[in-house]
Amino acid sequence: MSNTREEKILEEIRAWEDSYFEEAGSDLTLTYHKWMNEVYAAAEGKWKGKLLTAVDDVLFHVQSALQQTRYEKQTVEYLLTEARVFRSDIREIEDLKKLSIDQLRFMARKQLAKQRLVALAQGGVTGFGGVLFTLSDLPLLLAINLRTIQRIAMTYGYDMRKPYEMMFVLKVFHVVTLPRHLQYEAWSQLEHEAGSADEDWIFYDGEDSVVTDAWMQRPLQNVTKLFVLTVLRKKLVQGIPLFSIFTGAAYNYQLTKQVAEAAHQFYQKRHLTEKLRMKP
Repeated sequence: MSNTREEKILEEIRAWEDSYFEEAGSDLTLTYHKWMNEVYAAAEGKWKGKLLTAVDDVLFHVQSALQQTRYEKQTVEYLLTEARVFRSDIREIEDLKKLSIDQLRFMARKQLAKQRLVALAQGGVTGFGGVLFTLSDLPLLLAINLRTIQRIAMTYGYDMRKPYEMMFVLKVFHVVTLPRHLQYEAWSQLEHEAGSADEDWIFYDGEDSVVTDAWMQRPLQNVTKLFVLTVLRKKLVQGIPLFSIFTGAAYNYQLTKQVAEAAHQFYQKRHLTEKLRMKP
């Protein structure tokens, strides 16, 4: 693939960034985020610290659990098998970097389409009701979106067996799930970190904590969503809570779609920047 094609796609990504970060949110959205901040700020300081630590631990454990599943090995084998359609010398995840950017984008979009459908189904099940489905909604939603970013990273040749890349997935997840008007600064910092990384790095020696006070709006929004679903479940259509099912499915689908798009753009840019930097 020529530099011209790669540079063109890099320009498209930068144009997407300009458009994406211009959407800082409507007055209503900003008012909602301000209210969320006030709710979180009302908590005692020591409890906020413990809550951040607990959420960090949950994310680390979910990430680790996803890496240990049989499904993870199947995904790796699937990606390698699909990549060999384009190049027969693909042996491991890092070899995927040998593919052209268009081949990688094709593979990534197939993966992301599957993840959006998973989120759609999971949200619909939560909307249907039941204590178990309600309590498991947030952990499952976190797992789906972390899995989405993992799949993107692997598609672009980043090996999830490296602690550095596992930690970087968590960093990307944090950035793309922040309120939109707070993402630009965090996005820029993460780009700088990616630019200074060495592909031979195995261990992560940066800041281990992931979530911030600003990010805590995300679980608070999920609690609000669950409350709305509880109300909508009382509105039955032929004995089925269709309104809550549709609302739950739509919310989880849109969140995963947003996470997938932003993370995909980030990893595309990381891959292209590294590739162009290595060119003579």
